[in-house]
Amino acid sequence: MRKLGIVILTLISLGCSTTTKLNKAIDKSQRQSIKISPFKTAKGMTNELKIQKQYRAQYENELSEIINKNRQDTIILTENYDYICFGCPAYLIQVYSGDSIITYQKQIPENIYQRTSESFLKNSTGSMIYKYSDIIELKSQIQKGENWNSNPEKYGTDKCFDGGHTFYTVFYPKGAIESMYMRCWTPEEFKK
Repeated sequence: MRKLGIVILTLISLGCSTTTKLNKAIDKSQRQSIKISPFKTAKGMTNELKIQKQYRAQYENELSEIINKNRQDTIILTENYDYICFGCPAYLIQVYSGDSIITYQKQIPENIYQRTSESFLKNSTGSMIYKYSDIIELKSQIQKGENWNSNPEKYGTDKCFDGGHTFYTVFYPKGAIESMYMRCWTPEEFKK
């Protein structure tokens, strides 16, 4: 009887697996980005990616719906990790699609993400531009047809003493997924 119970629990846990097709594709793309990253800190992110596969289940369904509803749009997912927490899940998730940004902020100690959303228009000004400067710059590079993830040093550095670790994952209209690891994003106005 005990063996039967173990088998049933195993089957249930497999049914609730965190390895859906989308989750696997994101994980694979992000792991590839750390392999090719010029940043020394990238290699240390494997534990974070492993745990994020579990936490991603909290927002993966909505992300999948956004991708499916916006087949003609390029969607940007950012998963931001704290630089002083090793092996921790992302504390801030952002999904940029069209003119909206959906944010998931990790709540402590509950370990769940709280969802918020806001509109973002191309003619936004002030703090909105600074807050999303990375997404604005990436979107521009992608629209130009640039191979945006082949040169992370174009966007930032790992020679910083604070900041975080971020994975930028882009979902293209034809189904391709590309990612880039970034240690510290440098806004355009501070680049040489």
